Amino acid sequence: MPEIDLVKKFYELLATGDRQGAYSLLSEDFILIQAASLPYGGEYVGVSGLNDFFEKFSEFWKEFKTLNTDYYFSGNKIFAISKIRGVILKTEKIIETEMIQVYAVHNQKLTSAQPFYFDTKLLTGG
Repeated sequence: MPEIDLVKKFYELLATGDRQGAYSLLSEDFILIQAASLPYGGEYVGVSGLNDFFEKFSEFWKEFKTLNTDYYFSGNKIFAISKIRGVILKTEKIIETEMIQVYAVHNQKLTSAQPFYFDTKLLTGG
């Protein structure tokens, strides 16, 4: 599977709630790096790390979805540029913004993901 299709499949599986299917696309030492300024910021390693991330993420967001994504490929990196929409659980504030998520791929497995939000303060309700 081409690298860009691997990331597209990852997004599709997560969007349908198939975490196990999404996790099957990850390397054992996959790492997700979230901005430290976010309530769920930090580094999450492997499947157990991602489970921890999703738990923290769901404690902050009432609703969160990717509205549309464009994908680009360079070397072993895939860039997913997305418009996102969410509702903060505690305040019911609706957030819409864009982010770029950079994925690394090795041996047909995703090895890392790092989102770059256009405004992390907006995402925290500020």
